[in-house]
Amino acid sequence: MPPDGSGGRHNPHHRCGRRMEGWNNAHSIEERVEELLRSFSGIWWLKGPEMWALTTWRIGGKALALVEARSEEELTTVLDHCDRLEIPWRVLGRGSNILVSDRGFRGIVVRLGGRLAECSLLSGGQVEAGGGVILGHLVQFAMEHGLGGCEFLAGIPGTVGGAVVLNAGCFGKEIGELVERVLVRERNGEMRWWGRDELSFSYRGSNLREGFMVVVKVVFQLFPEERKQAEEKVRYFSLLRKNSQPLELPSAGSVFRNPPGEYAARLIEQAGCKGLRLGQAQVSPKHSNFIVNLGGARAWQVEYLMEWVRREVYRRTGIWLENEVELWR
Repeated sequence: MPPDGSGGRHNPHHRCGRRMEGWNNAHSIEERVEELLRSFSGIWWLKGPEMWALTTWRIGGKALALVEARSEEELTTVLDHCDRLEIPWRVLGRGSNILVSDRGFRGIVVRLGGRLAECSLLSGGQVEAGGGVILGHLVQFAMEHGLGGCEFLAGIPGTVGGAVVLNAGCFGKEIGELVERVLVRERNGEMRWWGRDELSFSYRGSNLREGFMVVVKVVFQLFPEERKQAEEKVRYFSLLRKNSQPLELPSAGSVFRNPPGEYAARLIEQAGCKGLRLGQAQVSPKHSNFIVNLGGARAWQVEYLMEWVRREVYRRTGIWLENEVELWR
């Protein structure tokens, strides 16, 4: 919201009784999805969405269905039903930081909208944002209310939920530094506010990433700042991004995490992989920790490049690069 997602696959069905389990075992996942969609009243959904159209890499096959949850109640309904019917699910933000298989995702993709994609002003310089809020909108909302501190997020193509789960950041700043508390849908299906003392942020990660949890809302602690100063910071960060990243082509952002004390891009370049191409997927000549889609790239081509780069870097340096992007299969 990660990464560019703020949730994971369905929880192993704690509330599913024997009768329901027997029904699930006797029906295909497609039949269970049909049952799920028929049970919804007033909840927006779409069957068979093309995932390439919902991701920044512009790659991926179809999911079984896309569902939009516009409130806490709708989100609870959707995910509880998925768990009951044993249907895999994932939460999707802007579709950044993920690579969807060419075969697609055999499950439900959940998008946060409505009230879960809005910001509201609290007291003391705090802003509450739904997990589905686009990061650029959060920055704009803060500036409109004379608040700053989140300008570095303006150019990151993600949503609040995924960004908090992955502790998104750039240019030495991380979103976790601003988080005061988080409303989380926990593994057991319950929703609860987590305070700052319960949250643990690390480089491109947090304890919210430990599985089956969804970031529903976040309260950020910002500080007073004149709009002109905030706008200047946004322009500065945007210029840095434009000069260093291949923004003109579809990508998922950084493919690999930076190892401790190193930069993945530098290691990839040293390994001779900068500009490496397979089909329509290419290690960017501008930033070697980006793999760009030159037009019509397939997920298998990107995965092959990722593994080739990882092994070449390891062969030359002994450092094994870890994925920053999440693979949806």
